[in-house]
Amino acid sequence: MWPPQKMQTKAAVSPKNREMNTKKFCETLYASCDGAVVRRRKSILIPALIIVVGIVLPLLGSLLGDGAVSDTLHSALVIAGIGIALTGAVLLLGRLAGDGEPYHLERKCFLRRRTLSYDRNLRGKVLDALGKGDYKAFMALPTDDASGLTVLVYDLPDGSFAAAQAFEYAELEYRPIGSVMMLK
Repeated sequence: MWPPQKMQTKAAVSPKNREMNTKKFCETLYASCDGAVVRRRKSILIPALIIVVGIVLPLLGSLLGDGAVSDTLHSALVIAGIGIALTGAVLLLGRLAGDGEPYHLERKCFLRRRTLSYDRNLRGKVLDALGKGDYKAFMALPTDDASGLTVLVYDLPDGSFAAAQAFEYAELEYRPIGSVMMLK
């Protein structure tokens, strides 16, 4: 073929399709929980405090007396303060720009997000545990480093509430192989 033409290959799958669609998962979770789980942004207090610490460090350095050691310490505090303030600013922007996280109203805490990988040979057991809604049986299954079968889980730390959805990696993308399931 001359001139060479750009060919569509399986590798041309967009990066968006390579990841599990957590946004759809969360929308389904909010809709199916009858108001028990809502979208809420995390507090901006911690990033704001980090920014304040980053600003205060150079000010503390300016209180040092004259001398070679104090000049070096002052410079180190200025650099550390700038780094800390920038870190706080990035965290603050991330919290302000995000859509929010799943928040359990009754327990007054955010759900934690986990991505668990399983061997493809356990597909039947994983789907069976998810289908039955059995959280303990599901969590007892051995995880694996391979990502052929992956389950996205949002749960409370004490395990009193959990929602999960299984995904299978096929043709360079994660495809859901079940719906969002509530686990008990």
